Amino acid sequence: METFILKDRCPCLCSITTSREREREREREREREMAEYRLQRREGGVYILTFGGDGEHRLNPDSVNAILTALDEVENDPSATALITTNEGKYYSNGLDLFYLRSNLDKHETFMMLFHKLLRRLLSFPMPTFAAICGHAAAGGCIVALAHDYRLLRSDRGFVFLNEVEIAIVPSGGVLSLIHSKLPNRTYQKALLSGHRYSGQAAVEAGLVDAALPDTSSTLQETIKRANELAAKKLDRSTYKLLKGEMFKAELAQLNTTDFVAKL
Repeated sequence: METFILKDRCPCLCSITTSREREREREREREREMAEYRLQRREGGVYILTFGGDGEHRLNPDSVNAILTALDEVENDPSATALITTNEGKYYSNGLDLFYLRSNLDKHETFMMLFHKLLRRLLSFPMPTFAAICGHAAAGGCIVALAHDYRLLRSDRGFVFLNEVEIAIVPSGGVLSLIHSKLPNRTYQKALLSGHRYSGQAAVEAGLVDAALPDTSSTLQETIKRANELAAKKLDRSTYKLLKGEMFKAELAQLNTTDFVAKL
């Protein structure tokens, strides 16, 4: 069993004026220094990418690039059969790193291009993808989970939600189209316009996840079981990628435009 460790490194942010903001940034720096993205290959070609550490696993250039590097590693392995992403700690991902974005307004467009690239990669990945959500998946973190083919949720501690309306962010047209492609119409409206938090069986019934399991261990084990079942089919990767490309043609096209966040 092979393991690759992909560290994410903290960029230098703009100077902070208040002591509270300085302390907050120091905490974020410590979190980023501790964060690591561990890629493990299991027998049968199933890969597990773990968002490591106890932090919020927020999405910034370093974390997104670490995930993209892991996707390259998996896709370049001709024996790879499936990909699982999961997490340690309280959060699968707490969404975009808003502190980074608001401290680096000149890099906003560049980062959104990178985020869109991650969503396109997941949406068109040439093998089955599973998100084993063992913690909260909020906003951008929920969107990353939705870009997977299948999602399983830990029900004893884990909300999935799209709270952009509460934090005054309007997602891009490409992101909205991705979300809409994955959710029933009523859930799409309720999730986006109310920021409703879904957990356990309610998330299954709403169509956000495919199954809810009691705890972290059962969530990961059930995800591995499902990934192994598909891996055993030895699906042709080029066919799988072409099918997904056709299924999500409009969404992939929109995610490849410069239509970014309308309000941040």
